[in-house]
Amino acid sequence: MPKRIDEDELFRAAVTVFAESGYRATTTQEIAKRAGVNEVTLFRRYGDKASLINAALTRVLADTSFARVETTDDVRADLITLVRAYAQTVQTYGGAVMTLLTEASRHPELREAMAALMPNLLNAARLVEAHQDSGHLAEGDPMQKVVMLIAPQLVSSLWARAGAAVPGPEFDPDAVVAAFLNGHRAG
Repeated sequence: MPKRIDEDELFRAAVTVFAESGYRATTTQEIAKRAGVNEVTLFRRYGDKASLINAALTRVLADTSFARVETTDDVRADLITLVRAYAQTVQTYGGAVMTLLTEASRHPELREAMAALMPNLLNAARLVEAHQDSGHLAEGDPMQKVVMLIAPQLVSSLWARAGAAVPGPEFDPDAVVAAFLNGHRAG
């Protein structure tokens, strides 16, 4: 009887290796080693490295807290939850997302995984739009507002990934949301 593969463990290993090494240097041999499976099994199941990386990123990004944020009647609480969920997702998978963002243009075979980012962003935009519709947030493109909201964490993550020390206080979701609401609350 063939050994049952823990696909979650396999996908975590694939995403970790991808984040650490980049697409070109990621090998199915290293993924198989970290996941405790035979490399041949990866090729039988996924066909090639790109298909495995796409499947792994699609699965893990769909299961992040950022992908599952829901809208309530409390705009401040919802935005804090959104910012915290984004920060948690960055903490867990940010290296993979940053690697994907920088390498997708050079490796078109990663475009499927790029599409996996969109549901998360669209969910966040729907939250913003719901609060715009209820009169809590100013009008404007909801996706642009999401970008403005997560930009401080995104930039900090880029600097940290580059090894730059970011001066200033620790990341504070409450302060980020307060600043955002200061400029984007409905009048």
